[in-house]
Amino acid sequence: MDKLKFLVIGAALLVLLLVGCEREITGNFAEIDNADEDCLVCHAGLLDQAQGEWANSTHASGANVDYTNRGGSDCGRCHNQDGYLYYLENSTLPDEPFESAKAIGCFTCHDPHGTGTLAVRQTDPYVLENGYIFDHDDANQCAACHHARFDVTSDIYDNIEVSRRFGPHHSNQSDMISGTNGWEFPGEDYQFPLSPHVNQVEEACVGCHMANPRTHAGYVLGGHSWNMHVEGVEDNLAGVCAASSCHGEDVEEYDFLADADYDNDGTIEGYQTEIHGMLDSLAVLLEIQGVLEDGSQFATTIADANLAGALYNWVFVEEDQSSGIHNFNYARSLLEASIDYVDGLPAPPPTVAGTAPKMVYSH
Repeated sequence: MDKLKFLVIGAALLVLLLVGCEREITGNFAEIDNADEDCLVCHAGLLDQAQGEWANSTHASGANVDYTNRGGSDCGRCHNQDGYLYYLENSTLPDEPFESAKAIGCFTCHDPHGTGTLAVRQTDPYVLENGYIFDHDDANQCAACHHARFDVTSDIYDNIEVSRRFGPHHSNQSDMISGTNGWEFPGEDYQFPLSPHVNQVEEACVGCHMANPRTHAGYVLGGHSWNMHVEGVEDNLAGVCAASSCHGEDVEEYDFLADADYDNDGTIEGYQTEIHGMLDSLAVLLEIQGVLEDGSQFATTIADANLAGALYNWVFVEEDQSSGIHNFNYARSLLEASIDYVDGLPAPPPTVAGTAPKMVYSH
């Protein structure tokens, strides 16, 4: 009886395998129930690794899929796979939400059944909102979503009404690494070398965030996780910095010692720590002016375009999420100029600012 049972089970499994392998491969991945995972039925090896890494990525979490899947909004063009592909083909989104939106997955960035390769979909140069042309091969795929939704040259002006969403939106890395689209104060000197992370790292974003996928523990770093570090994981990809010959061979962390005390707190700290100090100082000044509250933009009307620009710069550096690593010189310059300007403004009455004036911690 047991032998018969095993024979029946074995025959059933064989039928399932044959059915899976005979599935017609088409460009329409919607015919597959769970395309991003079912790829592995026939494509193992390299895709096993990529899928393992992807599972540890923010893209795979789908954290904002449901929230952003709504008609009449352009959120879906980057926050779910269906919206991204629809926008890529139509340059707009439908008025109604998608019936079942999926997280950013394999077919968001790749079209292997259509092209016959694993190349990314968008390799053409990407034009940022202010007209700057971002052109770094496969990283152009990243720039399609990781860019500011704001043209600072036209979207900041006197008497501007700002909301709690004011600023470049989340993940403006393409602008930051390119040293463009921050609010640049008149008379300030913004002439400095372009970030080496954009002109010396291979394919910009790709060269660091997808580096060394085989050297990490598990699938939490590099490759299709895009993670440079993960809280609670001792390993990181700082070795990529050391291997570049730019930072020396002893780099074990990203916050290595700066060459000056940029946040004026009396101590030379790591570059990232210095940027955090400058962000804190600017935040205090912006709170005094009544345009920032507990780390969030304050919904109000800002009469002075330069004050609005300083608020924008705070969000710009904060939302880049690299604490200055992507382009330290540009981040530092934007914060320095913003601090100098806002620090020179008279403090409004507490009833206007919504809070009593506070001490500026680092200045």
